[in-house]
Amino acid sequence: MQPTSPLAASGAPNLEVLRSKGWSVGSFTGDYCVAWRGRDEVILEWRAGGWHQVGGRGSVGDL
Repeated sequence: MQPTSPLAASGAPNLEVLRSKGWSVGSFTGDYCVAWRGRDEVILEWRAGGWHQVGGRGSVGDL
């Protein structure tokens, strides 16, 4: 199974959640990723089964 697969285990980071909300994923390592949408560029951490913003410009809104 690919790490970006929507069928990934619930504990593994799910990049498809971001993509389904219109975010493009630049890179990811472990539980962290850099994503952008328009002018917003954010650093996210996967914890407790969801994405949480830890830095960057802009806001992720409803993840």
